[in-house]
Amino acid sequence: MDWENLLHVFMAIGAQTLTIRGSEKSVYGKLFERLVLGSILSMFGFELIDKNDTTKSQMVFWLTEQGKKRETDATLLVRPGVGARFDIGFIGRGNTEISLDKVSRFEREMERGRQTHYMATIVLVDSIGNKSRIQEFAQAIQGNIVQMSMSFWVKEVAHILHEKINLRTDFVDTNEEDSIRLIEEKMKNIDMLKFL
Repeated sequence: MDWENLLHVFMAIGAQTLTIRGSEKSVYGKLFERLVLGSILSMFGFELIDKNDTTKSQMVFWLTEQGKKRETDATLLVRPGVGARFDIGFIGRGNTEISLDKVSRFEREMERGRQTHYMATIVLVDSIGNKSRIQEFAQAIQGNIVQMSMSFWVKEVAHILHEKINLRTDFVDTNEEDSIRLIEEKMKNIDMLKFL
């Protein structure tokens, strides 16, 4: 075998390795998304439903929906006409454009059955760089980005939902330290297997 053919073999092996790693990362990412979003929305008092069940439209959520514009990782309805969409992104500090794209790609309204719902958008990311202006850009287009690397990010999500769609949870009136205890308490009653 000459060098040219050997290089082609190595490139094929390398490409296959990247494909396997990428798909494995995607599988673990989707699993993590479902566990995190299912848990947080359950802590906020929402019930997991099948997205095709249009009989329920109050304090419900479903996971991973393929919409007209883009797949959302979770969708919640507080009451008929009002809800929020969530997306999780493990973006890293250097890719603020990707985070902004995630915030801007969701439509402000969603149709479900015969009902149109106003939808807030929240993107959960691992971290944002210190000099990033992504928060400002997100607010300018009426979206929100929350860093999961922050200690009290669950409380921050609760505050955003309270401000945007008037959702009142136990986390809104809880101080930061007590919010951690509240998470521990509420997680004891959540069956995480139902999110898989």
